Amino acid sequence: MMCKGKFVFPLFTSFLILTAFASVSEAKTIYVPDDYVKIQWAVDNASARDTIIVRDSFYVENIDINKPHLTIKSENGSANCVVKAANSNDHIFYVTADNVTIKGFTVIGAAWKAGVYLHNSNNCRIENVIASNNHNGIRLDYSSNNTIANNTVSNNYYGICLFSSSNNTIANNIVSSNNIGGICLDYSSNTIANNTVSNNHNGIRLWYSNNNTIANNTVSNNIDGIHLLYSSNNTIANNTFLLNGMLVHDSYNNTVTNSTVNGKPLVYLENVNDYVVKDAGQVIAINSNNITIKDLNLSYASVGVEFWKTSNSIIANNTVSSNNIGGIGLWYSSNNTIANNNASNNDDGIYLYYSSNNNIYNNNASNNVYGITLWDSSNNIIYLNNFINNKDQVYSDSSTNIWNSTEKITYTYNGSQHTNYLGNYWSDYKGSDADEDGIGETPYIIDSDKDNYPLIERFENYFVPTPTPTPSQIFDTGRPENPYPSISGEFIGTIKTNKKVIATKLYTYACEGTGGHTEHALICNKTWCAYAEWEGYKGDWMNISFNKTVILMPYETYNITIVTGSYPQIHHTSSLKTENGWINCTEFTDANGNKYDDWIPAIMLWS
Repeated sequence: MMCKGKFVFPLFTSFLILTAFASVSEAKTIYVPDDYVKIQWAVDNASARDTIIVRDSFYVENIDINKPHLTIKSENGSANCVVKAANSNDHIFYVTADNVTIKGFTVIGAAWKAGVYLHNSNNCRIENVIASNNHNGIRLDYSSNNTIANNTVSNNYYGICLFSSSNNTIANNIVSSNNIGGICLDYSSNTIANNTVSNNHNGIRLWYSNNNTIANNTVSNNIDGIHLLYSSNNTIANNTFLLNGMLVHDSYNNTVTNSTVNGKPLVYLENVNDYVVKDAGQVIAINSNNITIKDLNLSYASVGVEFWKTSNSIIANNTVSSNNIGGIGLWYSSNNTIANNNASNNDDGIYLYYSSNNNIYNNNASNNVYGITLWDSSNNIIYLNNFINNKDQVYSDSSTNIWNSTEKITYTYNGSQHTNYLGNYWSDYKGSDADEDGIGETPYIIDSDKDNYPLIERFENYFVPTPTPTPSQIFDTGRPENPYPSISGEFIGTIKTNKKVIATKLYTYACEGTGGHTEHALICNKTWCAYAEWEGYKGDWMNISFNKTVILMPYETYNITIVTGSYPQIHHTSSLKTENGWINCTEFTDANGNKYDDWIPAIMLWS
C-alpha cells in the first residue's frame, strides 16, 4: 500500500521482524543436572549469552567451551560444586572463545593440565574458583583483557600462569602452597594487584615480561617473593613482603617503590651513585656505584643484599641471617668490600657469580648450606673470615682466588707475637700447627683452589689485646655473669665516678667467639667532648682511642654514647655500680630498632 510521501509496512512483515528481534535477544538459563545431566551437554546446547547454572554436586568431566558470551556458574558457590577431571591429561574447563565467565567452582585433578585454561580467549572472567591439585591451577595462553579475580589457587604445581598474554587483571586472589610458582608470567604484560601470595617456591615470577604493574600484594613465606628474570620496565609498588623478598636477574629499568620487607623498607637502587643505605629489610642494587650498606639487620628475606653490576661499594657490619637463598650475593660486580658481616643460616652465606677483584674479610659465615660460593669469580681476596659448621664450607667452580692476606700481618697468638700471612678459619680443618704460630702446616683444599695459611682458631683470637691499666684510674664495668641476649646497637647513658678517672682508650668486652667491639664512642660534659672511632679488625682492635685525654672528676655526671658492632657483652640492668662509680642506661636501640632501658655494654675506660 502506497501513501503520498510515506511507505507503510504490511502488518505481517512487522510481525516477522519483531519476532526475529525477540528471538535474537532472548537469553536462556540452563540448569545442570535439571536440563542436562552433564555440564558439557549444557554447553553443547547453549547459545550466545545463555547462562548455565550448575547445582550443588560432584561432577567428573572435562569441559570444552568454544561458544562466546556464555556464563557458567555454580548455584551456591565453589565449596558446594566440585568438578574433577575425568581425564587427568586434559583441562577441566578449556575455553577457546571470548566473553566467557566461569564462576564459583572447585576444580581438581588435572594432573598434567589446568583447572581452568584460556587459549586465544579475550574479555573472559574467572572468579570465585578454588583450583587445587592440578598441574596449573589457572592458565592463560595468548589471551588478553581477561579478569582473574577472587580465586583461591593452592596445592598445584603452578598456581596462576600466563604465557604471551597481556592486559589481563589478576586481582584479589589467594595463591598459596603451589610447588613451583604462585603467579608466573612469561612474555606477558599485565596487572597483578591486591593478591595474597604465600608458601610457594616463587611467589610472583616474571620471565621475559615487561611493562607489568605489581601493586598492593602481600607476599609471604615464599623462597623468593618477586623474581624478575630478563624482565624490564615493570612497576612494583606498595607490596608487603614477609619472610621473603625480591630477586633480580638481568632485569633493568624497573621501578620499585613503597614496599617493605619484614616491616622495613625494601631498598631498590638502579643507576644510583654515592648512596648510603640508612634503613632496610633488604637491599638490591643494579648498575650502581659507591653504595654503602652498613650496620643493618637484613634477615628473613630472599637475599639480604643483592648486587647486580654494582661496583666500588661497601657491605659492612651487617647481620644477614635466615635468608631463603643467600646472605650477601654479587653478580657481575667488582671492586667491592664485604667486611665484618655475620652471615648465618642462609642457603649461601656469601656468593659471587661472575664477580672479581672484591675484598672479603672479617666475616663470620656459620650454619649455612654453603659458607661461600664462587662461580666463575676470580682474583678476589678472601682472608680473616670464619667459616663455621656450614654444610659445605666452600664451593668454587671455574674460580681462582687469593685466600689469605696479601701482606704479612703482625698478630698475637697464645701470648706470642708473630708476623705472617693469614688465611681463614675453617671449622673442619684437620691440619696441625707444630710451630704453634696459629697457622696450619698444610693448606685447606678448596676444590681446585686452596687456602695456604689456614687459621687454627677463629680470626678474633689473633688480635685480642691484654689491657694493663692502672687500677685506681680506670672505670671498668667488668664482665656480666650472662651477656646474652646481645646484639649491636646504640647505647645512650651517663657516667658518674667516685674517683678521678683518666682514660685515653675504651675497651669493649666481646661475647665469646665474636668480633664484638665499639664502632665509636662520645663522652661529653658541659664544656668538652672526646670522640673515639674503631679502625677495623687489626692490631689492638678491641680498644679504640679518644682524640683527647678523658678526665672524669668525682661525682660529676658525664653523658656517654656508644655505638657497638657485632656482639658486645651486655649488662642487663638500668644502672650498674662499679668499683669507681656508676653507669646508667637512658636508652639502648638495637640493630633491629628495638629499644631497651636496661642494656649496658660491658666496657672499660683506661689509659
